[in-house]
Amino acid sequence: MVKLLVVWIALAVARSQDSPKPEASISGTVINSDGVSMKDVQVSVSLGPGKSVTAVSDAAGRYSLKGIPPGQQRVVASAPDREGRIGGFGPNGMRQVTLRGGEELTGFDIRLVVRGRIAGKVVDQNNEPVPGLRVVAVTREYNAGALRAVMTSAGITDDLGEYVIDRIEPGRAYAVMADRGAPRLSAYSDAPLDPALRRPAVAPTYYPNARTLEGGERVVMRDGETRESIDIKIARTPSFCIEGRIAGGLGPRAYFSIAPAQPSSGSVGTGASYHGNPGAIVPPDGKIRLCDLAPGDYELVVSESGAGTFSDLVNFATAVLSISDRDIANFNLAARPRVPLAGEVTWFGSAPDPPVETKLRLNMQAVTRTNRANTEAPIPGEFSFGSVPMDEYRMEISSLPSGAYVKDVVYGDRSVLLTTIRPGAAMLDAPLRITLARDGGSIGATVADKDGNPVPECNVIVLPETAANDALMSAAMRTGKSDQSGRWTSGAMAPGKYIVLATMETVNRSPETVGKIWKARTRGETVEITTGGKPSVKLAPKPLD
Repeated sequence: MVKLLVVWIALAVARSQDSPKPEASISGTVINSDGVSMKDVQVSVSLGPGKSVTAVSDAAGRYSLKGIPPGQQRVVASAPDREGRIGGFGPNGMRQVTLRGGEELTGFDIRLVVRGRIAGKVVDQNNEPVPGLRVVAVTREYNAGALRAVMTSAGITDDLGEYVIDRIEPGRAYAVMADRGAPRLSAYSDAPLDPALRRPAVAPTYYPNARTLEGGERVVMRDGETRESIDIKIARTPSFCIEGRIAGGLGPRAYFSIAPAQPSSGSVGTGASYHGNPGAIVPPDGKIRLCDLAPGDYELVVSESGAGTFSDLVNFATAVLSISDRDIANFNLAARPRVPLAGEVTWFGSAPDPPVETKLRLNMQAVTRTNRANTEAPIPGEFSFGSVPMDEYRMEISSLPSGAYVKDVVYGDRSVLLTTIRPGAAMLDAPLRITLARDGGSIGATVADKDGNPVPECNVIVLPETAANDALMSAAMRTGKSDQSGRWTSGAMAPGKYIVLATMETVNRSPETVGKIWKARTRGETVEITTGGKPSVKLAPKPLD
C-alpha cells in the first residue's frame, strides 16, 4: 500500500510538472505623452516567429490581451501614422512585464512615443527658393563597433523651397542635410571637358549652411514637437567628373549608382532607413562619365541581378573615390561574383546531454544596403548561406538554446563577434565558426526609488567591465526595461565582471548617449557572473550626466 501511495504521489508530481501553467491576461489604456488616451492602437505580445496575441484599443484607449504565457513578456503598441499605416511609422511604445500563471493584470497603461516633425526652407546664395531637393535628417549611431552617420526620414522641397520631415525620434541629435537626392543619371555625361565651363554643383549642405556633418548644428526634439524655420542655405561648388570603366563581363541587368560615402542608409535604433541613389544601367562597353559632383568622398556601387528579384545579385562591387580639386580619370571597377560562405556551430566545453533539438537562426544583414542572407544551423553542426555578395554585413544570431550564449564568432583568423563580416576578405572558403557556451549565468536587477518603491519602465544597462573603449562598449552592452515590479533579468551571459546602471533617461547607441554611459560607468554597481551564477543587484535610477 505504501509503495502504491509513493508511486501515485510521484505520478501526480510528474503530471503537475508537465501540465502547462494557466495563461495570463493584461489590460490597460494606451496614452500619449500628455496622458490623453489613443484609439485604434495595435497592442501585441509576441509568442514566437509568426505568432502573437493582439488587440486594438477602443475609443477610450482601452485594450485587453488574453491567452498570454506566464513569464517575462514584452508588450508592444503601434499607432497608425498620418497615412493610416501601422508598423513602426506612427507613434509607438513598449513595456516589459512579468506574469504569473493565471494572473489578470489590470491598469497596465502604455505611453506611446510621439515622434516629432521638422520643417523649413532651402534657399540658394541669392536667398531664392530651391525646389526639388531632398532634405534628410541625419543621425549618428554605433553599429557593430563603428560609428556611422545614417540617413533617416526625408522630405522634398516644393516650388517655394519648403520641406517637411516627419518621424523624428525625440531625445536624439539630428543634423539636417539638403542635397540633390536621387535624380536621373546619364551613364556618360556630356558636361564640358573644361571645368571652368561647367555649371556649379549642388553640394550636400547641413543646417544652416555647413559643408560637413561636423560643422552643422544639431536639432534635438521633444516628444511630439514640431520644429519650424530649420532653414538651409545650399552650398554650390566647382563641378567635377569621374570617368572610367566598369568591368566584369556584365549583362543587360547590370546597374550602377553613386552617392556620397557618408551619410549612408542603414539601421537606426530598432529600425532601418534605406534611400535610393542616383544611378543608371551599365553601358555595354562599361564606360561611364559622371559629372556635377562636388568635392568629397563618393561610393560607387555596381550590381547585377539574376533572373529573379533585384536583390538576387549575381555580381557586386563597391569602391570609394575621393574628389579634391580635379576630375578623376581612368578608374576601373570590376564586379565580382558572389562568394561562398559556410561554417559550423560548436560547443565550448561539454555539449548538453541529451543534445538540443533547437536550430540557430542566422541572419547576415548588409550594413548600408538591403542585401541579406538567412539560414538555420543545427547545434552542433554545419550551415551554409550558399553564396553572398562581397559587401559588409553584421551577423544576427537568434533562437539560442536556454542557458546558452554566443561565446565567439570567428571568420578566417579574426573575431567578428562585435564587428562586421566582409565575405571574401579572408582566405577563399574560410569557414565562419560560431561557438556557443553554457558556462555563464544571468543578472537580476531590482530598481527602486529612495523610499523603496519599485520603479517600472526604468532602463537597465549592463556593461562588460573590460570594454576597451566606447565603441566596443556599445557593441557589447545589454539594455532592458524594468517590469511593473521594478525587476529585470538578463539572458545568459558569459562569466566575468559587469557594471550595471539604471536610468530614466533615453538609452540608445548615439555617440551622445554612449559617451554619457561611458563616463557614468564609474558610478554603476559591479557584479560578477560565475558558472551557473545568478547575481542580483539593487539599483536606484540616476542621471547619466
